[in-house]
Amino acid sequence: MIYNMCTKRKVLFFLPSDTGGAQRMTVTIAKLLPLEQFEVKFVIVHRSLGTIVKFIPKGYEIIHIPVHNIYCAATLRMMCVIRREKPDVVFSSLLYLNARLIIAAKLCGCKSVVRNNIDLSRTLSKTAPVLVKMTYRWADGVIAQQEEMHDEIIAYTGISKEKVVTLHNPLDVEDIDKKSSVASPFIDEGPQVKYVWVGRFSYEKGQDLAVKALQLVINTIPNAHLYLVGEYDRNDDYCKSVFDYVEKHCLTDVVHFTGFDTNPYRWVKNCDCYVMPSRLEGLPNSLIDAMYIGKPVVATKCIPVVERIVKDGYNGYLVDNEDVESIANGMIKALQLKNFSMTYNPASKEDFINLFASI
Repeated sequence: MIYNMCTKRKVLFFLPSDTGGAQRMTVTIAKLLPLEQFEVKFVIVHRSLGTIVKFIPKGYEIIHIPVHNIYCAATLRMMCVIRREKPDVVFSSLLYLNARLIIAAKLCGCKSVVRNNIDLSRTLSKTAPVLVKMTYRWADGVIAQQEEMHDEIIAYTGISKEKVVTLHNPLDVEDIDKKSSVASPFIDEGPQVKYVWVGRFSYEKGQDLAVKALQLVINTIPNAHLYLVGEYDRNDDYCKSVFDYVEKHCLTDVVHFTGFDTNPYRWVKNCDCYVMPSRLEGLPNSLIDAMYIGKPVVATKCIPVVERIVKDGYNGYLVDNEDVESIANGMIKALQLKNFSMTYNPASKEDFINLFASI
């Protein structure tokens, strides 16, 4: 594709303040745009700057829209920023934010690109699909993470198929290589078989299933340990239920809640197996990162794309959704997998440069 880059294109990346997969992917995509060709700024829409700022490299300007929640005139406040900054393109990557940003951009005469973070048919939100159907036809570009999502967006919204592109999540290999090479975070407490799961605590992510699976695994592997890496809130009902289960079943010595870590790759690099027990995913970044690092994986078949990127019995095991016994069996068998190569094909840097240059 030929495009004129005599002048820089200005792109604003809108995102909330926490560090979910969609937020981190927004940062990764922004970093792919060369600064000699693009002027890139981040706009955080939340009451505080939160933890996502720890993943934004130094040198990028951060604009803060302090809203308590998305219903606090967020669209109007985003319009104020767009009118002041006069970007060529705005971008976001979460359904609830996408719809509002598309409206703000349309009213300001600005181009918009959004990325779907989850299949519409699988989202647990009742309002997100409605907002998507109402607004996506106004977007200038929509990124689908995988093929099923691409077809669903077109069928559900009626958007022109020329506006929708399938781009598998890119890998920030430089960042992964750098962060995974640091010292192991595991305390030397004798020989352990270490299982790791990285992600925010939520019912969709299925930490409860991983805990219950470990309970079965230790019958075969007594020195097995599970490390749940990610931010958690003990006051959250789901999180509390997982902690309560661990305590009730005397698993506190083998299930470890590490909390938030800006470098989850060091945990994955030094584990024996990566476990993804998710009930719902868009395109699981942490699973892909683990595959890149070279760890065997166990993954639920929560979306069809998982069955394409994990080669069963080669670099991991595919397990049934909600099936604790299946997850446990996969965790035991995966330890035997060695010397495999990457089976995931990420989108390239050039794919995103072309997209943002041509919109």
